[in-house]
Amino acid sequence: MAELQDPERDPRWEAVRAAARRHVPTPPGLVERVLRAVARGRRTAVEVPGEAGSLRVTETVVARLASAIATERAPGGVRVSAVAVEDDAVQVLVSVRFGVAADAAAEALRQEITAELSRQLGTATTVNVHVVDVHPG
Repeated sequence: MAELQDPERDPRWEAVRAAARRHVPTPPGLVERVLRAVARGRRTAVEVPGEAGSLRVTETVVARLASAIATERAPGGVRVSAVAVEDDAVQVLVSVRFGVAADAAAEALRQEITAELSRQLGTATTVNVHVVDVHPG
């Protein structure tokens, strides 16, 4: 049986450490977008038509549903950090374990969340999955 090696001792991990030491400026408009999202409160995110009328689902409900789906369906090595509805799309922030193919894992999770939200809400919802961190294990 192969001995498990500490991923932080892997020489490739130095690239992650170097990236973590770099100062990353706050993206322009981020603070304003966050404040707008807070001020919006319970804005309707989805309107689901039905036989007896339409059902209005708030952004909070869509975010919580998407969060539950993301947490349940996240591939191995992927941790869900945050889920929110912003700019009429579900935004999912994740971290991936060092060594996991980040793009493939994010795309697989995006497809899972999109399909399940569509199934449960009966309407298409835009989902974006952003890899924002790498963790050792």
